[in-house]
Amino acid sequence: MFDIVITGGALADGSGVPLRRADVGIVGERIAAIGDLSAREARVTIDATVKIVCPGFIDNHQHSDFTPLVNRPCESSVRQGITTVVVGNCGHGCAPLHDTDLIRMVAVGYRPDWGVPLDWRTFGEYLDRLRTPGLSLNVMALVPHGALRLAVMGMAARAATPDELSEMKWLVAEAMEAGARGMSSGLEYSPGKHADAAELTELCREVARFGGMYASHIRNRGFTFVEATEEAIAIAQAAHVPLQLSHFAPRPYAPRATFPTSLERVERARERGLRVYVDTFPDVWGPGPVAAILPSHVYEGRPADALSRMADAEIREAVREAFAQPTNYLLRVDGVAGLVLTYAPQHPQLVGKTLEMIADSNGQPAYAAVLDLLREEGEDFYSALLRHIYAADDDLRQLMRSPLCALESDGTITAPYGPLAAFTMNSSSYGYTARVLGRYVREERFYALEDAVRRMTSLPATAMGIPNRGELRVGFAADVVVFDPQTVHDNTTDLQPNRYPTGIDYVIVNGAITVDPMGHTGALNGQIV
Repeated sequence: MFDIVITGGALADGSGVPLRRADVGIVGERIAAIGDLSAREARVTIDATVKIVCPGFIDNHQHSDFTPLVNRPCESSVRQGITTVVVGNCGHGCAPLHDTDLIRMVAVGYRPDWGVPLDWRTFGEYLDRLRTPGLSLNVMALVPHGALRLAVMGMAARAATPDELSEMKWLVAEAMEAGARGMSSGLEYSPGKHADAAELTELCREVARFGGMYASHIRNRGFTFVEATEEAIAIAQAAHVPLQLSHFAPRPYAPRATFPTSLERVERARERGLRVYVDTFPDVWGPGPVAAILPSHVYEGRPADALSRMADAEIREAVREAFAQPTNYLLRVDGVAGLVLTYAPQHPQLVGKTLEMIADSNGQPAYAAVLDLLREEGEDFYSALLRHIYAADDDLRQLMRSPLCALESDGTITAPYGPLAAFTMNSSSYGYTARVLGRYVREERFYALEDAVRRMTSLPATAMGIPNRGELRVGFAADVVVFDPQTVHDNTTDLQPNRYPTGIDYVIVNGAITVDPMGHTGALNGQIV
């Protein structure tokens, strides 16, 4: 007898092959049979007639390192059919943790008033906190380079010494032994941007000893996009690790030739035998910290010290000059007129306004308004978020067409209730899978349905090295989604990004029905993968 049989559905099995009609039988945590199961008994039968049955979606680029501890049902992700998330991206994350003050710089979404203490130190202890008392989806964790640097070097803006590098390598080994599946870097951010290629190569060599992979938010996707791509490829080749190039779209101001040239570099690396893939979220808007538009020396270090610097007249003058002649990657596009505040707990009335509008309403220059807003946010100023133009639509679509491009959220697990009610990193946190299936498949026919499903299932599983997930296959984990191709729809808007999608009928995680037509069932059957 099966525990669950899903009958009558059209299978998009994750491989990209054409749809076929078949039933799916589940026993325990695994897919036990696929075919005509009409004569077989089951404890639960799901009628999927006129529906699509596909593998659970794999979001290979999330920043949900802390927020699942606040909302263990993982509502914003599992409600859109995501059954596995990859965390620790862009060098950001929660472990190893040696200094609870400094970790705020890389622990996206951390706020002490949410009631979850930072009571771990090692990567293994952090994973144990994720496991108990459970999550509604699976987590693959990368050890974040930024957290490694903070643990060993603090915010030192220099290359690592040999002793520091040895200590970071030891921490990488400890994390990999505990269950990390690779390492990530964020080379546009502090402290990661202070690392050189030699440091990253040595750390990746340690990752390679455990069969892990390397994901990189590369150093630049603007004027030196090609050079940054080549650096990431050279690191991965020297260390013999697979490479994932995160949100690989060019900045809107990048010279036109840089993007096709960077894609060509990826193809050449694959021809040489390197396993390298790219990804993007399907939105021209991207998320980021408000503090990231300041010169890094202003906000680096302990939060109390940074707040003092923001009040210093000499430093404020330096910020004014930086805004007047911007080289910052966020200010280059439209300046403060193109940056929209999306999360600021001390300023909820300003959310949805551009930084230019906020400055004008205060009668202040933009630099002063930003500094004062962050000071008023207090020691959690780094959690204030904005959205900015991530890429031009034509460049985004060119990237999305690449057969190597997986689709992800660049978001975080959140929920429209409880401590996370106002916290939304971006609209993709709630709806990118439905956006792909509704807008890019049904409405625009940009993707065939089977290919869109592949880009959210087997492709990210292959790229990230996640075994036994991403396809509907006998023996694979029973992570399954049933959706209506005619009604699936992303209900988020720029001003209301915290809305669940419609048309996702069932979500099964490791054989447990986690979402059904009535909503979340309360199941916490996720695993550390």
